[in-house]
Amino acid sequence: MVNQEHMLKTTLPLFARFIISNGLRTKHGTFMISLEAVDQTLPTLSRNRGLRLVEGNMVLLSPDVLQLTDSDTAKENLTFILAQLPQYGHLYYRGAVLLQYSFTQRDVDNMDVAYKHRGGDSRVDKFTFVATDRTNQGFIVNGRVQIEPVAFTIQVDHLDKMAPKIIHLRCLSDVEMLKNGNYGIYITSRSLKATDPNTEDDKIFFKILQGPRYGYLENITTGGLIHEGFSQKDLNSKIIFYVINPLWEVHSDNLEFQVTDTNGNSAIPQMLELRWSRIEMQQTEYEVCENVGTVSLKITRAGHSADSAFIAVKVNEISAVLGKDFTVTPSKLIQFDPGMSTKMWNIAITYDRLEEDDEVFEVVLNSSVNAVLGTKTKAVVKILDSKGGQCSTLHSSSQSKQDFWRRGTLFAVSSGSSSPPRPGNVHLEGISPPPSKRMREHRGDTLQDRRLAYQSRAKLRVTGNGRIVHPSSIFRNGTDVVYKYHGIVSLKIEDDTSSAKANKKAEVSVINQAQPQINAISTRKTEIPQADKAELASEASSRRQDFHSFSRACTPDLKGLMHYEESTQKLFQCDGIEWKFWSSQSKEASMKKCPSGWRHHDGSCYFLVVNQKVTWDTAAQACREQYLGSLTSVANEQHMQWLWDLGGRKPFWIGLNDQVNPGHWEWNGGEPVTYINWRRGSYRFTKRGNNCVVVQKRGKWQATDCRKAKWNSYICSRKL
Repeated sequence: MVNQEHMLKTTLPLFARFIISNGLRTKHGTFMISLEAVDQTLPTLSRNRGLRLVEGNMVLLSPDVLQLTDSDTAKENLTFILAQLPQYGHLYYRGAVLLQYSFTQRDVDNMDVAYKHRGGDSRVDKFTFVATDRTNQGFIVNGRVQIEPVAFTIQVDHLDKMAPKIIHLRCLSDVEMLKNGNYGIYITSRSLKATDPNTEDDKIFFKILQGPRYGYLENITTGGLIHEGFSQKDLNSKIIFYVINPLWEVHSDNLEFQVTDTNGNSAIPQMLELRWSRIEMQQTEYEVCENVGTVSLKITRAGHSADSAFIAVKVNEISAVLGKDFTVTPSKLIQFDPGMSTKMWNIAITYDRLEEDDEVFEVVLNSSVNAVLGTKTKAVVKILDSKGGQCSTLHSSSQSKQDFWRRGTLFAVSSGSSSPPRPGNVHLEGISPPPSKRMREHRGDTLQDRRLAYQSRAKLRVTGNGRIVHPSSIFRNGTDVVYKYHGIVSLKIEDDTSSAKANKKAEVSVINQAQPQINAISTRKTEIPQADKAELASEASSRRQDFHSFSRACTPDLKGLMHYEESTQKLFQCDGIEWKFWSSQSKEASMKKCPSGWRHHDGSCYFLVVNQKVTWDTAAQACREQYLGSLTSVANEQHMQWLWDLGGRKPFWIGLNDQVNPGHWEWNGGEPVTYINWRRGSYRFTKRGNNCVVVQKRGKWQATDCRKAKWNSYICSRKL
């Protein structure tokens, strides 16, 4: 519907025609009618919402925040006349400071007007104005006519220039053990906390500048390793765990970090210290006479000792019987008070005055609280029969592992001290048998003098490495000189008493259980070839004899024990899993090249990480970054059996995957795939490009999704 006013405006100007007549004459004429439009409608301020900005910024004024409407006035005539300019900033027109004191609604619609804050501590700014249509006075605000200026409010938010403040930064020393057996320390808000009034906890970030050297950080919720950093919310939730690496026998570590917020504000770098203690046996073997009364086992704590720590003790009977051959205190928990580094655990030895075989039992440390369990967790105690009230122990109390279960030809070759053995040096320890009647006749000062004299002059040299081995005891038996040794090794006698005797050879023989020692008899016979043959066996032959099954199985309890196989005249050692061919060279190579805690096999070192709920990718990353190797490959069936035994016959990740070339299996370390051991139907791809292999029952392989975290161990390997 068109109103009359609109119609008139569209038809202006108007003309009128008329006729004038007096009855006699008629005259025609026209006249023009002019209509002038009158603006009677006031402009209306429909929007005045104000602005909000961060200090120092510029924001445009848009129709969404400021709008003036009038039905009978064009927008270029709807004018905002400024009554007061902003106090803490300026109005800009098309990029330059607004010089005139007015702007129009058309300028606002075209986004030509802006406000810029100068900075400072101001919270609120404003400018005031009146609106006009350039015809009428006044404008309508909220239905009322307004003639006084109104304010356009500008809210200024301060820019966050303050870094989060650290309020807790304490040294961490509370050691705990996870379900997977890892020792470590939780990093929580009790020891590390930062606050920021302008930032939420999940936005306060601890950026790791330098990670820990001897362990690693783990998110126990996801099982993933932490490299970049963590938030304050993570610390509040107690999900950040520092895992102590058992390969390093250290007692402290640290990480350097810098706390930041979302605005880029950073505090100065800080150092978080982690300290712990390690509890273990001081020595792992004891030999005591049956009539000794009491033997004291020394348990030591090294490292951080400012807090209390506890360790549980367990006694295992081997051939000695608890309550019959020895008794222990009912308490099986040992407490280390603050500052205490040594504890003695006493065992009473029962003296029954009966002539019997020597008895053996072991004491095991486990379940440590607020401390890490060291490597020397077991001490074996051998009770020597007093044999009529007399007993002597020729072994050093600090000797290393011996064979306390001698049966047949089982014996131990030991380093003989708590210090690491020198490569190629085999220490032979002497346990003298009960002296024969003839020897008893010569016992006394004369025999003692002879012992000392010959012990100072007579030596046995290990063939091939130039190490000098001293006899444990020396006897003259008629025209022969008898040297007593414990162990087996290829020897050559050197007698300094005269030059004529310098070329004599040593005959080495193994004595049965009643006389558990080796006799080196000074004769002119050629030396026995057994040890030489074991030591000089060819590489191919040693590989064929690398895995053997004897009447007595190789178990962790027998780790380090030696076995001499008469049929092949070779020497084997139990590594806790299997009997392996032994020579001084192989022992030296293994000790030199594999780090502590790693296992040597066929030219490579292997390390088992037990019961980690991790994805294959996380395991591969840990092997690469933490252990400087790769997830293990498998060369053949014998290698697979060895790995299966190393893994405790429980599932573990290996390095086979198809992530690089989807649909094509490759080893993580780049080795060629020459052996497979799939379970029936388990090699099919679920989704090409994301398949990895886990070893399951009986060492069979199962393809699975690399991204799924399972309770699987994993084995890392390094090439020598």
